Amino acid sequence: MRRLFIAVAAVLALTALGSATAADRAVTISRTGFVPADVTIASGDSVTWRNTDTAAHQVVFTQTTCNLTILPSASGSCTFRAGGKFNYRDPSQQGNAFRGTVTVTGARTSVTLSAARATTTWAVPVPLTGVVSNHNANEAVVVQGQECGKTAFTRLGAATTTSGGKWTFAVKPTINTTYQARWRNADSSTVIVKVRPKIRLTRVGSRFKARVTAAQSFTGKTILFQRYRPVLRRWVTLKRVRLGASTTPAVGTFVTPANFRARIRLGWRLRVFLPQLQAGTCYLAGPSNTLTVR
Repeated sequence: MRRLFIAVAAVLALTALGSATAADRAVTISRTGFVPADVTIASGDSVTWRNTDTAAHQVVFTQTTCNLTILPSASGSCTFRAGGKFNYRDPSQQGNAFRGTVTVTGARTSVTLSAARATTTWAVPVPLTGVVSNHNANEAVVVQGQECGKTAFTRLGAATTTSGGKWTFAVKPTINTTYQARWRNADSSTVIVKVRPKIRLTRVGSRFKARVTAAQSFTGKTILFQRYRPVLRRWVTLKRVRLGASTTPAVGTFVTPANFRARIRLGWRLRVFLPQLQAGTCYLAGPSNTLTVR
């Protein structure tokens, strides 16, 4: 009786594990048809067909662009990003055994959004990409951004989908910014791209100039003048420098300077660094370019 109880418990445990990790459902293609022919998944999940027959088979959908030709012992997958019922078949075979359906739970209209990088430097382009759930070309996707300190999204522009419903849109964040895509009546999840100010260090003899470029002024903030110590394998601070009054060469652009002197030696590698405490909540800490004393 005890052995029976253990066996039943093991089966239940395996069943629970299988259902908990069923983000990718498997369908076998045999000589006699699809097994199982009908599957149910959540939006965003995938179905993988594995061909165990000795002949090639096809998986052809009428409502999506994901159509497969699968050679013997090979497999292929389709990801479903929106809810609905999707019929498929193998047109090279006769009979209902080579027909099936994928039922996807979730919203019928959706758009995805991802950023190529999670961090960047002031005004450096970052590609945003995504896919609309109908996988069609020539669909309009609106891209919105909400800058740090703002309370609402602003329309930045629109992208047009290409083959497979894919879209791309380049943004140039000048401050930490949250992005969202909208297609028809569906909003994507949000992504945030965090930004480092652009910091430039130049030298003439023992005189140095630092320039911090950002979408806000850093007047009165402190930057660290640093030297790289190879023995320690880290940067060490030589002096602290206070930034002066900002200028605005263009709307929304602030350049905050600092001019200072420092004793240096040949071979030193130098930089300035803006610490996180000085960068504040809307920017990342960041270094300048590196100068080598020659």
